[in-house]
Amino acid sequence: MAKKKNFDGDPGGLIGDAIFGVIKPIYKEGEKAKRTRRVPRRRYYYASEPKVSQKEIVFSVLGRAIQNAGAYFSARDLYYATRPLAYAHAEWEEDKRLEYKYFSQTLLTEYQERHRPIAGLWRDPRGNLHEPHTGGTVAIGTREIAAYEFPEYSFDKILYVEKEGEWPKLQAARLAERYDMAVASAKGYPVEAVRELFARAEGGDYQLFVFHDADIDGYEIARVLGEETRRMPHHSVEVIDIGLSVEDALEMDLDPEPFSRKKRIPYPLRRRISNVAKEYFVEREERFELNAILPDTRRIEYIERKLEENGVRGKVIPPEERLGDLAGEMYREEHDDWIDAMVKEMFLETLKEELAEEFKEHFELDAPTVRQSIEKKFENDRALSWRVALKKRFEELREDHDDDLREAVREKVRERLEDGEGA
Repeated sequence: MAKKKNFDGDPGGLIGDAIFGVIKPIYKEGEKAKRTRRVPRRRYYYASEPKVSQKEIVFSVLGRAIQNAGAYFSARDLYYATRPLAYAHAEWEEDKRLEYKYFSQTLLTEYQERHRPIAGLWRDPRGNLHEPHTGGTVAIGTREIAAYEFPEYSFDKILYVEKEGEWPKLQAARLAERYDMAVASAKGYPVEAVRELFARAEGGDYQLFVFHDADIDGYEIARVLGEETRRMPHHSVEVIDIGLSVEDALEMDLDPEPFSRKKRIPYPLRRRISNVAKEYFVEREERFELNAILPDTRRIEYIERKLEENGVRGKVIPPEERLGDLAGEMYREEHDDWIDAMVKEMFLETLKEELAEEFKEHFELDAPTVRQSIEKKFENDRALSWRVALKKRFEELREDHDDDLREAVREKVRERLEDGEGA
């Protein structure tokens, strides 16, 4: 040990340092042994209870939530009925939130897989079904499609377009009328109501088409329209894909667009797409938008070419065993319209005016009496408008004077005929 120079402190400390220097190696070995020595774990005589998952809590209260939601309710209605019950559950963690997307897209799907479809649950409309010739438009929601009745011999094809903005272009080109084809336009993936519509249509022997972008989502839209998914495990219809393909986009010299995607291509889709599509979607990470087919008239030409290539049917004409009866019915309707127009032209207008003046006093049209009758109707039904209330009062008065009115009509017609005004 080195000597301490110029030491002027406590000699006891110097002696202690000298002794520690001798035993220091032994001390270090002892500390090392302590650190490496295994300490037996404390034995517990009970196991901690596992936490109840958010999903199981929601499933446990969902029955009550369904009752609280009413007879008919949306997924969002049911979410608001479920959330307070879940939060009030003893096992719910205070810092956790029940997110609507997780509830509506995941939990409701799995709950119905375990149990059965929830009675009364409907999905909000997303998109519209446009009928040819009739001018009718039906919102694409579960309730609307469930109540929808296909018009007889009006169209026998349906085209699903993933972009609602395409409908005005198709309408301007009168594509629906020229092909006797209804058009379902929406945003993105087809909701359950669209797939229900297709399932019902296939049972009625309708041709079903889909038009979409040349990207993973577009290809998936075509696939799920026809095949089963978790939310619709028994769905299966034949859908003809006339959407933009990568090959067609390259042939038309369309400009690709870059995209990024966290998820891999779904396996069912990966099996069926071409190597060219895989190259663009996986290696290049590029896609093609149908909006790149310009001008819009060229896009219509593309759709028509694809329809023809895929065996689109001709115009709708009823079968011969029904055509005769339908023609007879139509003749009667048209004939009635012709005669009504002739009678009106001959003397009906003046006849109606004369009778209206003669019976005016019986219908009590002074303002105080009219107000009183309207208010009386409101007492029985506050949901009425004043117009409907007044109309109901007129109907009651007409019944009171029905016989007199009929006799007056007969007399006026007889006078007209005798005077030869209709000749």
